[in-house]
Amino acid sequence: MLIPKTLAYGVISDIDDTILHTGVVSSLKWRVLMNTFFKRATSRSALEGTASFYHKLHRGKSGSAANPIFYVSHSPWNMYRYLELFLKTNNFPKGPILLRSMASFRSRNKKNGNPHKYLEIVNILETYPELSFLLIGDSGEKDGDIYLDISNRFPGRIKAIYLRSVNDTKRVERIQEMFRDYRDVPFLMVNNTEEVIAHAEALHLIQ
Repeated sequence: MLIPKTLAYGVISDIDDTILHTGVVSSLKWRVLMNTFFKRATSRSALEGTASFYHKLHRGKSGSAANPIFYVSHSPWNMYRYLELFLKTNNFPKGPILLRSMASFRSRNKKNGNPHKYLEIVNILETYPELSFLLIGDSGEKDGDIYLDISNRFPGRIKAIYLRSVNDTKRVERIQEMFRDYRDVPFLMVNNTEEVIAHAEALHLIQ
């Protein structure tokens, strides 16, 4: 992707339970399986207001920018067409969809190996060294850990971290504790899209 140097920032977003409800924190992942294999991509709804918010980020503070959106997920590559159709059906801004190879599932338990999502985000930041980014995810799995590590590895490159709160008290409390004394990057645990829009407006990221 060729990105003009004049753009204000880029966006790196998770998919599952960030813009698409999947139930990744449900018992035995049964909701993930039901939603993925028994529902068409065209019948899946985005979390309320997320598509509109992402268009605001895409247009930026000026309202006429073209800030790039990167969608990064732990899902395997055979889900690409499904997720592409979901994004198109729900009118999200176009952007690369970066998923996992099947080989990464076989090697995920190797010691000292960083998660796929971490490696993809590092690659994006290294590919576009003059661009700052927003990191958007959820509190369900490891987004908070990954984004915190990324912000420490690339000081001054992350404009904000937004994590959507999932329906799991222990996971939410763990994230809140992790970011309790964190002041390097603006951070918000998001309960609804209106909150994150107001926060982004206050940071002069969107109109």
